[in-house]
Amino acid sequence: MTPPMTLACSFCTIPVLSFLLSFSWPAELGQDETASSTSPIVVDAEPDQVAGPRTLPISLESALTLAETNNLGLHMQDLATEVAQFNALGAWGAYDWVIGGNVRYTDFERKPSTETEGLVLQEGDIFFWDLRLDRNLESGGAFSAVFDSNRTSTTSQNSIFPTQIEDQISFNLNQPLLRGVGYDRATSDQRESELVYLQQIEVRRQALQSLLQQTSDAYWNLVQTRNQLGVAESSLGLGREQLERNRRLLNAGVGTEVEVIQAEAEVARREETRLLADVTMRIAGDALKALLFPGTDTASWNTVLLPTTEVPEDVSVDDLVSWEAALEVALDYRPELRQGAYQIQIAKLIHERTISDRRIGLDLNLSAVSQGLDTTWADSASEALDFKYMSYVAGLSLNAPVQNRTAANAERAAERNHRSAQAAQDQQQVTIVSEVRDAVRQLHYQSLAVRAAGESLRAAERQLAAEEARYENDLSTNFQVLEFQMQLVEAMNSEQTARVNFAKAVFQLRAAQGTLGERL
Repeated sequence: MTPPMTLACSFCTIPVLSFLLSFSWPAELGQDETASSTSPIVVDAEPDQVAGPRTLPISLESALTLAETNNLGLHMQDLATEVAQFNALGAWGAYDWVIGGNVRYTDFERKPSTETEGLVLQEGDIFFWDLRLDRNLESGGAFSAVFDSNRTSTTSQNSIFPTQIEDQISFNLNQPLLRGVGYDRATSDQRESELVYLQQIEVRRQALQSLLQQTSDAYWNLVQTRNQLGVAESSLGLGREQLERNRRLLNAGVGTEVEVIQAEAEVARREETRLLADVTMRIAGDALKALLFPGTDTASWNTVLLPTTEVPEDVSVDDLVSWEAALEVALDYRPELRQGAYQIQIAKLIHERTISDRRIGLDLNLSAVSQGLDTTWADSASEALDFKYMSYVAGLSLNAPVQNRTAANAERAAERNHRSAQAAQDQQQVTIVSEVRDAVRQLHYQSLAVRAAGESLRAAERQLAAEEARYENDLSTNFQVLEFQMQLVEAMNSEQTARVNFAKAVFQLRAAQGTLGERL
């Protein structure tokens, strides 16, 4: 198996399952150290000395760990996985030994038979009890061992023994010969339960990977919106500097009022842009909190998240493997493919089961019975346990539906379901090929985009510096300076966006390979 791709960036390998959080929990909201790992964690930072919202510095690794620990959807998947596991274990209980018994007392009066008993009314009672041990067999049959005792007391004058006890021990075996025969058919339900459990494990993996990708995207969105807010504030600062410069020139008699008005209008517009960037950043923060903090705790929702993981500086993809190698990893690790493989096995089991159920029912019945008969419990039971008086029975039972339409059509439907599961798996593989190719392509593109955006930013900085120098020497206009300032702002936004998109592309490739959250 080809190892997953590796990139020269500091955050590509994330120990999601064993990372220790780099911040402390507050005493008032702190969790009991013995709390269950599935219990939600409420995060709060230490209050600032000055009244205001609490802040929580958080790295990408911490955010991923916190999301995995706290997310309620993932917790529900954990519970569903445990349910599937218990169902799989419990299904084998069908082959446990079962102890059973019956006790019955009968008080009777019977009309006499004139030929044998004269005209005397026959009265008496019967006390019956039995103890049995049963077990279903993995061959499809059933075995039972039964000990039963029947004590009959009568008032008949013709009865030699007023009290008579009959005990017997019997061993019985019922074994299908055609329909339902064999280990594969008998344990089909149990193996299906095991496959459902394995399938649920992959459903949980898929939910985890989706959560990690959502958390990563939300984290980088917050980083991007904070950067955009910083760019907007820088742009506003440049606009105010230009406004002050124009006012000084106007006061000195070398500027015009129109230039001052232009600068004031531009400052107002940039202030509006800054306000929008601030709102956008707050929305991005709430989107990340929704993944990290379950519930409605106001302290958590009022916490200001401060991302500490910077956008990647090294965007080299020289060590990136080919899409063919990345696809090999995806075919091994993608949870959707594993779920599909288990679904194919389930469909095959059901199909094989319907083939067996379509056959004629022919069962072999074998019994061995030892009987004891006496007037006391001890003597009767001892006689039965000596196996001296034995009876052996062998028989066949036949069940053959004439048209058998139910079983025949169930078998046809199961066969189509099996083929459908295989077609769905093939279609999923095509989708994964497309996703892997696109993820590799996007990573290459974003790497080049970062470099291009960096060159554009450096060029915009040089252009603005040159234009400001020209303006100081009356060789340029206020309008041109403002235009170059906006070009610089756009270049700064583009460069930061390109780096954030590169970070997202790294996670997108890992998601396409199915390795998010995996220890490889």
